[in-house]
Amino acid sequence: MTATLPKILIVDDTRANLLALRKILNKLHVEVIEAVSGNEALIHCLEHDFALALLDVNMPGMDGYELAELMRGEPRTAQVPIIFVTAAYSDDIHRNRGYDVGAVEYLQKPIDDFILRSKVRVFIDLFLSRRALEAELARTTAMSQVLRESEARLHHAVSEAPIPIMIHAEDGTVTLLSRVWSELTGYGPEDIPTIQDWTRRAYGERSEENLARIQASYGMSGPRAEGEREVITASGEVRVWDLRSAPIEALPDGRRLVISMAIDVTDRYHVQEELAGKTTELERSNADLEQFAYVASHDLREPLRMVNSFLGLLDKKFGSTLPDDAREYIAYAKDGAKRMDSLILDLLEYSRIGRKAVPDQAIDLKPTLDTALSNLALAVEESGATINTPDTMPKLCVDSGEFVRLFQNLIGNALKYRSPDRAPVVSITAEFKGNAWEFRIADNGIGIEPQYFDRVFQIFQRLHARTETSGTGIGLAICKRVVSRHRGRIWVESVPGEGSTFCFTIPAVKAGAA
Repeated sequence: MTATLPKILIVDDTRANLLALRKILNKLHVEVIEAVSGNEALIHCLEHDFALALLDVNMPGMDGYELAELMRGEPRTAQVPIIFVTAAYSDDIHRNRGYDVGAVEYLQKPIDDFILRSKVRVFIDLFLSRRALEAELARTTAMSQVLRESEARLHHAVSEAPIPIMIHAEDGTVTLLSRVWSELTGYGPEDIPTIQDWTRRAYGERSEENLARIQASYGMSGPRAEGEREVITASGEVRVWDLRSAPIEALPDGRRLVISMAIDVTDRYHVQEELAGKTTELERSNADLEQFAYVASHDLREPLRMVNSFLGLLDKKFGSTLPDDAREYIAYAKDGAKRMDSLILDLLEYSRIGRKAVPDQAIDLKPTLDTALSNLALAVEESGATINTPDTMPKLCVDSGEFVRLFQNLIGNALKYRSPDRAPVVSITAEFKGNAWEFRIADNGIGIEPQYFDRVFQIFQRLHARTETSGTGIGLAICKRVVSRHRGRIWVESVPGEGSTFCFTIPAVKAGAA
């Protein structure tokens, strides 16, 4: 484009001379601006940036020397190279005067075209080089300003960040520290000017280990989790930080930088420690309780068998001679002993749940369900019940014996609490939902009022009198304990008078378990 070409100013009061100069310069890649007087030349100087000026010396009104002095006095044109071209003055006096007013060359007419073009080409090249340098300087200055502004924003963002942040260089220099870092640790930039100072103060006996970890971070290619670390503050308090680091752009001198960020998890850490302690204490307490229940149940059955045995002997030996009310009392006592034995057995079974770890090998639940139904065969026959079961059941990591009792209790409940107006129908389904299997045991029995939905799973809770139904009130509590220890959930859905559906979920088998 013409606008980007270097411009040359030629000044001569004779049009023929201007035409001759233009003809010589047209072979160069330049734009030529003409002026026939000093005043016209000065006007052009206000409108254009010239790479070179060719001035005639002998001009009316304002000669070339005066024009050169005026150009040198203006900042805009002070650096424009000037070549005098003259036919009138060839003596040293005029030549020296030309150099005194700032000319770089003094040429005598007639001019050799080749020599003039060569000299002009030199100044054009100098002009283009200077313009390129000025453009590069402007670009560099602009980039430096952008960089300074970016660094200022980064400094502010890091300094005022709501989490602890440190930027450090591979030579150990801590280049930036957030205010929160200093507030939480009590160490300001003057306390930890280097990573070595930080590790010595914050890690104590583990300073060397952590210094090696940090030094290794300068070679990483992406973000890295450093894990939870105990940090010693200036006051001697130990805090726990979850640290993460990532490489960022290196410094101009080539030093690699790493930004380290932390989340203070001290409170969570203490809560987890406390929870772990309570969990251990609870597990120990549960183990003691289970052991007590097991021993108590075992020891209680022995005298109970003795009571029941002597009641039987009493009834057998003296039953015919006893009055009716005495025989009735003996029957009550024997029934109570029988129920007490059932209660102890259920307690014993309740205490046994969880004594073994949940298997990590999956089993097919179809044989497990079939075993439970086999155990209930007499009850199913006596009640005239219809049992609907799926053709297949999932494979899950569960305790087979516990799940036999789980199915047996839930199906047995459906038979026990059947409606007097219709034969019981029990439907068992298994459906995969999300990441777990959902089992449903639905019946058409008497149903349960909504206010008892949670209560039915509590130990020793009965919703019906013993005269109405048998049982100890432990069966559903056993079901809940079995499901819970297999990381599942159990609940009931029911409409009084229409029936109930007992539901429970068990996590699906992870890939690889079989």
